[in-house]
Amino acid sequence: MWWKKSGREEKEKIVAYLRSKLFPWIFILEEVEEEAVAHYAPFAIQMCAAKGIERDVVDREAVKDVIRHEVKEAVDDYLFDPEDREMVRMHGRFAPLYPFAFSQAMAYVILHRLGLQLTDIVDVKAVGDLLGLDEREISKRDLRARDVVAKTGGKAMKMFARSIVAKKVIAAGGDHIGSVEDLIFTGNTGKVEELVVNHPKGSGLKESRIPMSNVRLNMYSKNIVLNPSTYHDTKHEKK
Repeated sequence: MWWKKSGREEKEKIVAYLRSKLFPWIFILEEVEEEAVAHYAPFAIQMCAAKGIERDVVDREAVKDVIRHEVKEAVDDYLFDPEDREMVRMHGRFAPLYPFAFSQAMAYVILHRLGLQLTDIVDVKAVGDLLGLDEREISKRDLRARDVVAKTGGKAMKMFARSIVAKKVIAAGGDHIGSVEDLIFTGNTGKVEELVVNHPKGSGLKESRIPMSNVRLNMYSKNIVLNPSTYHDTKHEKK
């Protein structure tokens, strides 16, 4: 019973943080163990590389919005199924820390790739005052997170194409609409171009082929998430 109550209270805390006016900084400046940030840093690097978050692509004025978007997406991914057994197995004791540790890793990987520091994009003193943290404590946490990301050295988590097969395919709204049955590769580069999705029996949907440009990878569960328009299109592919 204790762990269930603890998990419920932690989820309530995460939802409250998500709704806070201090979002996303309330996640990024949360006290979390260094090993957890180090665990998620390669996942964050992989995500940034996949999304093309680079110095010559993202304007400095847009950095705050990019970080806000990525943290929101990460927290939503976690809240979809925080107790997924496979994910607990994959992340171990760091699984419950995902909303905070991955958010910090993602934010600092973005800043590192863009050659920026946290103080370049936000008034840390003002945020610290609202969070009840003094500048010295914020500076300590900031330095620790930057050091972890720097030590990672740009090493991304390797995600082999075969590991996508059989993964769940989830609509943007959270509906499970099938699983990945096969992959279609491009002839020139050998990259995955489309996913072949097998839909559940009785769904009235055909086997679908969905371009990789219309999906993203949930970095917590490793499931495939479709954008809303993609799900709308597949719903009309009747047998």
